[in-house]
Amino acid sequence: MIRYEDLAAARWLHQRRPEQRALYLAALETVHGAPAGQRTFLGTLVAREAITAEQAHYVRREVERGLRARGLSLYAHLLARAGLPRERLEALVRALGPEGDANALGDRVVASGLLPAARERQLRFQARLALDRDMARQVERHLRAHPGAPLPPSAQRSEGTAAADPPLGSGVVRFDLPRTPSEAGELQAVVDGTLSDADAELPGPSFRIPDWVDMAHPKVGKSLAGYRILGLIGKGNMGEVYLADERTRPERPVALKLLGADAPEDARGRFRREILANSFFAHPGALEVFDAGETARGHHYLVMEFFDGQDLEKLLSEGGRLPAAQATDIARQVFETLAASHAARVVHRDVKPGNILVSWEGDVAKLMDFGIAVIGDLDGFEDRVFRSMEGLITGTPEYMSPEQASGEPVSPASDLYSMGATLYHMLSGRLPFLSETPGGYVSCHMLEDPPPLEEASPACADLPQELRDLVLALLAKDPAARPASAADVAAALARMAEQLRTRPSGRLFSFFGWRRR
Repeated sequence: MIRYEDLAAARWLHQRRPEQRALYLAALETVHGAPAGQRTFLGTLVAREAITAEQAHYVRREVERGLRARGLSLYAHLLARAGLPRERLEALVRALGPEGDANALGDRVVASGLLPAARERQLRFQARLALDRDMARQVERHLRAHPGAPLPPSAQRSEGTAAADPPLGSGVVRFDLPRTPSEAGELQAVVDGTLSDADAELPGPSFRIPDWVDMAHPKVGKSLAGYRILGLIGKGNMGEVYLADERTRPERPVALKLLGADAPEDARGRFRREILANSFFAHPGALEVFDAGETARGHHYLVMEFFDGQDLEKLLSEGGRLPAAQATDIARQVFETLAASHAARVVHRDVKPGNILVSWEGDVAKLMDFGIAVIGDLDGFEDRVFRSMEGLITGTPEYMSPEQASGEPVSPASDLYSMGATLYHMLSGRLPFLSETPGGYVSCHMLEDPPPLEEASPACADLPQELRDLVLALLAKDPAARPASAADVAAALARMAEQLRTRPSGRLFSFFGWRRR
């Protein structure tokens, strides 16, 4: 599914290389046909070798800069409407510098005594709502210009037909502060077209909403079981996850996972497993579960710790292989979490990049989704509570252990194998085995040996031999031939990560070439 960031990146590139218009449109179509979050426009261009990973990073930074400035413009416009002197606002914005954003401006407004904190949070919340909803409208306009492409649900519900902007090269959002009546009118048109009278009454949250949270979702502002939905974090086949605040603890952001009333029994079983697994052990590297229940309308919900970051799968899809020190340290943290769960006789059974969250700085990792975990010490309770999975292959084919692939009982060694496959992917930029079908992956895990890391990626030849040997040991077919425990692996990786840390390069990338600081 296309995000606004994909469309903005396409516009940025088209302005500089208009002769590549067909390529950019084709890449957008590829992204639109993929499940949400699995492909990006820039990642698609990198995969097609149309641009380099460094160029993609540069464009992404430019798009992010533009979005910050756009949000700042909308927020400053709302502040001016609330009666703040324009000259004072412009002075505050100038003081912020080129990296300033709405959050920084809000802090200065409150510190200067120009607005009470509650009113400032409310206006900043409205500006963010307007920004996200306007971005969603622009994506809808792009899709309307391509009648063969299905529209998102919000677009299908819209009345009338929006004017179809040419998909690239026009409709570019202004990123600077309004300086003329026409520019101020354009911002007011965005506000009028995105905010309702009810939105104007919503109080702002007590914490900052990360930029990546989608506040254009129609559920924003609605309440459920004492939690107010603030934006969409992500969605999958069985439900959606929202950022929310709590009526009794408004200062704490939480992640609210919501199932539909018609969710199948296995989806509800995943909820119960996750709650139980969380009750058996606690560790800083695992997301904490705070609450769970069922609404009067039959919606099952799960309230968890909110973590501001992205999943490792997305990080790998956008950037390929990770620096060895970072990959090793991420793996070290996950193995430490697995050591705690294994000590509590909880086997995760679905360790993979999509279930590992990484902070935006890349230095903190958390393991999530214990929804299909095997939990020991239940004395038959599991058979009574959960639908039996005997004879079924449970897990993700690309990363599952040979014993999982063959339907045999799993053990802590199974998690070690899956995390070994994940570490292989982080270091080499590819999976240990390549196949076009889930069954093909299953067969590979059972019957084939993975190529050495240096064969998968020539850059891995520079890795310490100890690290390469450890990865292959984790991927041993026989569980008994793998390392003895997750704790042992974590200790080894901690030592290696320290050895791999080096000072960062002094080079910066310009879109058309390298330059020195």
